[in-house]
Amino acid sequence: MSRLAVLLMVAASWAQVEPTPPRVGFLVDREGRLRAVTGVAGNFVLGEALMEGVLSAASSRTWVAAKLEREVVLLDSAGVLRARLVAPPGPALFAFDREGDPSLAYFAGERLLCRLGTEGIEAVRTLDEELAAIGWLDEERFLAAVRRGGRLELVEFTHAPGSPGNLIERLPWNGPVLILDRGRILAGEGRQIHLRRGDGTLETFALPATVTDLNPMGGEWVGIATAGAGRFALRLGEGQRAVHALPEAAP
Repeated sequence: MSRLAVLLMVAASWAQVEPTPPRVGFLVDREGRLRAVTGVAGNFVLGEALMEGVLSAASSRTWVAAKLEREVVLLDSAGVLRARLVAPPGPALFAFDREGDPSLAYFAGERLLCRLGTEGIEAVRTLDEELAAIGWLDEERFLAAVRRGGRLELVEFTHAPGSPGNLIERLPWNGPVLILDRGRILAGEGRQIHLRRGDGTLETFALPATVTDLNPMGGEWVGIATAGAGRFALRLGEGQRAVHALPEAAP
């Protein structure tokens, strides 16, 4: 076989290999279905539904935690099921540790904080207040955004049952909120998203409608739900921060 024929065969085989689009993360669509999001900014694609009946979900770079009515489901970053755990009814908040592993779950209906892992769910303590977000600090402490008097307060708690929280600061918002890593806070207020960095500096992004929900999609992406204007994704990476529209899932 001639060298030219070999080169043509190799070129043809390369042409048949389709590049895999990069994985952005995961989101829950309007119908409560968990879907993977792939593609690049401005050209996202929603994958097939991985499961239905999802009440809430959050993702790190390596894990996805999804709350069904009476289960917490854990999937890896490829969307492969790793654990199904019996849990209290209703939605949940999730937190991941420094390595991105699932670490905490807060069940709002029971006001119950639990340790979370593939091996199971372990009750830690109940809280008397309404939590809007949680964040992992270490094996014995966590942060919570607590709704008090029409505003949010950032409070540090220990896992010790009944121990009082330590007020860190009063936040100037009362909409959806996420406690991110490196001391960052993300909050929705009206038609704006506010990113408060660990050094206290603030960056604001405009949305076309009122922000109704925020969820970590994985890595440096956060999903944004709005009232009547669809869903968006905010990229948080340094030098890359921007809001991008997400496609709507087919019925």
